[in-house]
Amino acid sequence: MRWLTGLVVVLGCLWCGYWFIGARGFEAGAEHWFTNMEAAGKVARYQALDVNGFPNRFDLTVTEPQIGDPASGITWQAPFLQVLSLSYKPWHVIAAFPPTQQITLPYDAVTVQSGKLQASVVVQPVPTLPLDRSVVIGEDLVALGESGWDIRAASMHFATRLDATRADMYEIGLEITGMQPDARLTAALGSVLPDQISLLRVGVSAGFTAPIDRMLLQSRPQITQLVVNDVRMNWGDLHISAKGQVIADATGFAEGTVTFRLVNWRLALDAAQRAGFLAPNDRALWEKGIEGIAFMSQGNTTGDTVDLPIQFKGGAMLLGPLPIGPAPRLR
Repeated sequence: MRWLTGLVVVLGCLWCGYWFIGARGFEAGAEHWFTNMEAAGKVARYQALDVNGFPNRFDLTVTEPQIGDPASGITWQAPFLQVLSLSYKPWHVIAAFPPTQQITLPYDAVTVQSGKLQASVVVQPVPTLPLDRSVVIGEDLVALGESGWDIRAASMHFATRLDATRADMYEIGLEITGMQPDARLTAALGSVLPDQISLLRVGVSAGFTAPIDRMLLQSRPQITQLVVNDVRMNWGDLHISAKGQVIADATGFAEGTVTFRLVNWRLALDAAQRAGFLAPNDRALWEKGIEGIAFMSQGNTTGDTVDLPIQFKGGAMLLGPLPIGPAPRLR
């Protein structure tokens, strides 16, 4: 019994020493991260850092964090941020966000409110700490723009997972339910569409120029390709889905083809016209064009479903031979 008691005491002392050393390392790692961000020309400030959670957790609380990129004009700040980790599993951290945050954009300032907003990040326990997977879960979300707009959602689920065959490829998923667009948009649409988008889902695979790891600030990973596996939106009787693949061309613009499927496509034209995106004089032209595409792909013009292959080429988006807008920039 004395031997067993002595062993327990020794192990307890060792664990206490490990926790205090680990807690100091956890705090020093956070301080080092903020210092490196500042050295890289970013905005990275905080009022205080504090680590608690003895004996089984490292609970880091950052008071009044402010993180931004002067080059892009984007800044995030909040009253606090909590980063939690089990002391025996420090490569898995959980972040808990406050009910209110502020995001400053080049064209507006956005206040984000949430009933719940948490993130989980798992890195591989190797020296470069590559990102293995991540999850962000939010409930009762509200985004309020300083210019007067607001967007709401009942729930949001975002996740990433490293491709097992490639260190520079990630599977990325986003699902938003109960999304309410800005009231000005729904008012403009009138009764064409309801005031709530029941489902918005994005499932893609993204390739990057470098792994996403602790060397992120030096390697600056940029998107090289995007595989659209499953993108869909259900808005009343209007259903939109998309599949395809694009790569970044020499100038960084998307190049490739993504096919959009519209169910009740005439309803989409009604919505575009009511919202002011489609001039009334152009309505007949768009109807004829889409009917022509439907006839070539399905052999009829009376169906409610049409597949629209959108080509991204030379910095432009093309529907057949017609340019419909600029291509998105991937990098």
